[in-house]
Amino acid sequence: MKHIFILLLVLSTCSLGAQEIPDVIKLSSFQLDFGVNKLKDKNLHAKVHTGLLYGLIYEHTKQSQTISNFGIGIRYSRLRTKYEELSASANIQLFGNYDYLFLTRKRNRFTYFLGPVMTLMYNLSFYPNWDESHLYWGSSFNIGIGNKLNYQINDKQTLVIDLDISLFSVFSRPELDRQYKIDDISFGGIIKNIHSNLETGTMNKSVLATFQSEYQFRISKKITQAICYSYNYERLKSDEGLPFQGSLHQIGLKIYF
Repeated sequence: MKHIFILLLVLSTCSLGAQEIPDVIKLSSFQLDFGVNKLKDKNLHAKVHTGLLYGLIYEHTKQSQTISNFGIGIRYSRLRTKYEELSASANIQLFGNYDYLFLTRKRNRFTYFLGPVMTLMYNLSFYPNWDESHLYWGSSFNIGIGNKLNYQINDKQTLVIDLDISLFSVFSRPELDRQYKIDDISFGGIIKNIHSNLETGTMNKSVLATFQSEYQFRISKKITQAICYSYNYERLKSDEGLPFQGSLHQIGLKIYF
């Protein structure tokens, strides 16, 4: 029995050694975005606020037969309605995401990945011309499905399309009728507010959808650049309040290293 066990161990080791182990690619990237931000918070009024947006995103990716991707970012914009001459309102967005995608299809130059995604989004706005005493926010933690399609144009160029859609969310919205005349705008007060009134919901209450296309081109052995277009849509509707909606159109430059 001892000799049989040793023989089986040796054979299994040789078999593992003969298997092809896929290379693991590790990449980090910075992405600088510029675009247009549109918000409508009916807890305030039904008017649309519009303004230019600036964003910065950092991502780290590991890819083999699966893709593990972590990212964090910030966006800032000044907003106004068509009734205002100056962009007095401000919006800041802090977000992070984690994707774990599986290779489900590979044919010729196409590869398709599918898997779960998680996104944490903080969307905070201040509208001094309309309500100088309160902050307005839409915070959410989302679990959904992610899709990635890669098309290898040649050795140096790749086209990448991503589509993420939330399926379940835990989110926070301000009360429609505020208990206090003035919000606590200290750091601790803001943190407490954006985590208050927590609710859960599926797509009937909370939707976060992100589309991005990238044209990647390698400029050296260590550095790849990409020109990006992305569209983000978010909608939150609490039981005791009115809907919040936001949409972003962005063009970006991304550097992988």
